[in-house]
Amino acid sequence: MNKTLTIIFLIISLFLGYFFNIEKDIKSKLNSLSNSISSTILNNFVIIESNINKYFNQLEYIDRLKQINEQNNKYKLLYNIKNNENQELNKLLEIDYEKEHKFQKIKVLSYLSLNDNSKVIIDYKMDEKNKIYALVTHDGFSVGIVLNKENQNIAYLNKSDRCNYTVYIGKNNAPGITSGMNSNGKLLIKYTPLWKEINLNDEVITSGMDNIFPYGIKVGVVEKIIKGETAQEVLIKPYDDALSQRYFYLYDSSK
Repeated sequence: MNKTLTIIFLIISLFLGYFFNIEKDIKSKLNSLSNSISSTILNNFVIIESNINKYFNQLEYIDRLKQINEQNNKYKLLYNIKNNENQELNKLLEIDYEKEHKFQKIKVLSYLSLNDNSKVIIDYKMDEKNKIYALVTHDGFSVGIVLNKENQNIAYLNKSDRCNYTVYIGKNNAPGITSGMNSNGKLLIKYTPLWKEINLNDEVITSGMDNIFPYGIKVGVVEKIIKGETAQEVLIKPYDDALSQRYFYLYDSSK
């Protein structure tokens, strides 16, 4: 009997010991799992917070870049304006015309009329009121004539039908007279003799026969020939770009 009780007691002791060991192991594993979950949640929270901070930092950075870019664009615009002015002045300084006293650099002051860009007022003191002066671009192309009207020195540009000077066309030196531009910006040459041969792409130069321009100033190239009953008319593409310039050279044949 005592042996039986002893054996039963031993079995119960072993069972309880085994049971408590399993419980400890389970608790240990549960604690480990709980710690792992807590750690994962904490890490994820840190990552999310970090990403949120990074996002708002990027927004601030982008906004700052936009402000800097806007300011740079303003500086670039001012730079381009000043750079264009400097380039224009540099071109004028490089011209050899100033070495010859017959050429004087002049400045355009304004349009004679706001609705007409074919006539401009220039800054130049004329010695002779009734004399006609020639006007040349800084790169050596004819651009118009200048005369005094009502105490104003007015430049009639090639576009004006009052801008009349003599020219030679092509190799045969076919004579003609400039007579303004059409609506397509082509310069019209009138009164060219029928018996003078003219070809497309012939170059047109000043003849010097009117005592306004010197001989050989380039005017443009032939684009169209219109034969009439008594004379030819020629449409040419002019070399000058008068409307984009504020400085010209005035030619005085009397000097």
